Amino acid sequence: MEGICWPCNAEKEVLGNAPLLAQEGKAMQRPEAGKPIIKFNHCQKYIYSFSVPPCCPLCRQDVGSRKLEEAPVSIPNPFTDGHQEECSFLLRPTQGTFLREYDGRSDLHVGITNTNGVVYNYTVHGVQRDKAGWGQSVSIPLLQPGMFGLMDQWDKYLEDFSTTGAWLPHRYEEDHHNCYSYALKFINCVLATQGEERLDRDEFTEKFVIPRTRKASKYIMLYRMIEEHGFYVIEPPGPQTSPRPGSGSC
Repeated sequence: MEGICWPCNAEKEVLGNAPLLAQEGKAMQRPEAGKPIIKFNHCQKYIYSFSVPPCCPLCRQDVGSRKLEEAPVSIPNPFTDGHQEECSFLLRPTQGTFLREYDGRSDLHVGITNTNGVVYNYTVHGVQRDKAGWGQSVSIPLLQPGMFGLMDQWDKYLEDFSTTGAWLPHRYEEDHHNCYSYALKFINCVLATQGEERLDRDEFTEKFVIPRTRKASKYIMLYRMIEEHGFYVIEPPGPQTSPRPGSGSC
């Protein structure tokens, strides 16, 4: 899939208000994708690892928590088993997985799930209906909670849309008529049934894809550093300082 680059820090994170699309943070986190990451405090540092060691890797002292704020916490995993997600937009690398092979420049593949977790996706071979292969995906739920009427019609809409002539194998073009075109066109068809305005490619990417992929990018970096070194250490944020009287800040 061309057209979605892994986000950089300069990109603006904006959430949309489209009634159809669920907002950031609504997807359920599931344990399938890699080992869990744990953060704990010691030596006045934030230390990340796959488990809490008996001794601090910096000072070799016991890491037993004495204060509530020092208790270990689990870092939310941005990846999910796409086949456990219903009525969602999914992203995964075309080859390999995010945590292992993805380098931030490789192509991504996208699809739409039905209510049973079957992933509909458009390829050079036409529309595929995958029951496996999306076990480590970024998931963007497409329905707000309580939209039961639309959910009841979702599978029929998706199947009818996928059997139109627009998605025959010979119509596939890598740059202009691809998996992303298919997914976004379906989303806009559903929006139209609800009397909502369509989303163009840039708008959908900025409002719904980039916030998820930004979190995933940070998680991949952290995960690989822990795999390489056994742990990863950062300085905690410094105390907030108040502006001096008369500085003009408001």
